[in-house]
Amino acid sequence: MNVTVYTGPLRASGSAPSLATGARAEQLRAYLILAKPRIVSLVLFTALVACFAAAQGQPPLGTVLLLVVSGSLSAGGAAALNHYFERDIDARMGRTRRRPLASGQIRHPSLVLLGGMAAIVVGVALAGAVNLALAGFELAGAFVYAAIYTLWLKRRTALNIVIGGAAGGSAVLGGWAAVDPGLGLVPWLLAGLVFAWTPAHFWSLALARSGEYERAGVPMLPALVGPRGVAWWVAVHILATVALSIGIGVAAHLGPLYFVAALAAAVGFLRAGVQLVQRPGAVTGWRLFKFSGIYLGLVFLGLLAETLRNTL
Repeated sequence: MNVTVYTGPLRASGSAPSLATGARAEQLRAYLILAKPRIVSLVLFTALVACFAAAQGQPPLGTVLLLVVSGSLSAGGAAALNHYFERDIDARMGRTRRRPLASGQIRHPSLVLLGGMAAIVVGVALAGAVNLALAGFELAGAFVYAAIYTLWLKRRTALNIVIGGAAGGSAVLGGWAAVDPGLGLVPWLLAGLVFAWTPAHFWSLALARSGEYERAGVPMLPALVGPRGVAWWVAVHILATVALSIGIGVAAHLGPLYFVAALAAAVGFLRAGVQLVQRPGAVTGWRLFKFSGIYLGLVFLGLLAETLRNTL
C-alpha cells in the first residue's frame, strides 16, 4: 500500500474568516467613533434628565425611547459631519490624528457625509412624527454644531465655541419639550447653564492644547488673549454656570438632594478655576477640562435624584 505524505505549507483552518471578522470589527469601531459616543452620551443624559424634570417623575416609556433613539441619531449624525468637515484639522493635531477619517482608516469620506446627513434626517423625522417641538430643537442642535460652529465659526473666530454652546442647550430644551412643549423658566435656565458651561469646558481644553491648535491653523482663545486671559474668561463662565445652577434650584423649588450635589460640584469647579487663574497653563487647563464634565454630570444627576425623590 502506497501512502502519499503532503509536505506543503500548513494553513490554519478558519484563519481567513477570523481575519475578516477582525477587520469588520475594526471598521465598525471606526464608524462608532465617528458618532462621538462619549459626547453624545452626555448630551443624551442632560436631555433625559430635563425630560424627567418636565414630567416631575417618570415620563412615558415611549417618550423616553423616542428621545433616546432620535437624539442619538441627530447628535451622532452631527458628530459624524464634524469629523468629516474637520478631517484636515484632525490630521494635524496629536490629540485627533488617530481619528478614523484623519488616519485614513475610513477610505471613503463621502460615505460619512451622506451617513451623517441621513442620521440627522431620520432622527428629526422620528421626533417630528410624535413631537414637533422636540424635532425642532434636535434639528437646531445639529445645525448649530455641524454648520454654524464647525463650518462657519471654527476656522474664523476665537469665540467659536460661544455660539457652539447653543447646541448643548438645544438638547436640554428638546428633552423638556418632549413632555412639555410650552417650556417655561426652568428649562431655559437649564439650557443657559449648559450654554455658559460650554466655553469654560472647551477653552480649558484649548489652553491645554494651544500649541496643537496653532499648528493646525485654528484660531482659539489662547492665541488671542494668552493663557492668563483665557483663565479669566474661563473663571467668568464658571461663576455664571454656578450662579445658574443655584437659580435653577430656587426657580424649580428643588430640595436638599439637588443643592448638595450642585454645591459640591460648584466647590470643585470653582477650586479648579482658581487654580487656573493662579497658574494658567496646560496642566491646570487639562485638569479643569476633565473636571468640567464631572461637574455637569453631578448637577444633572442631582436634578434627577431630586425629581425622582419627589415621586416616592
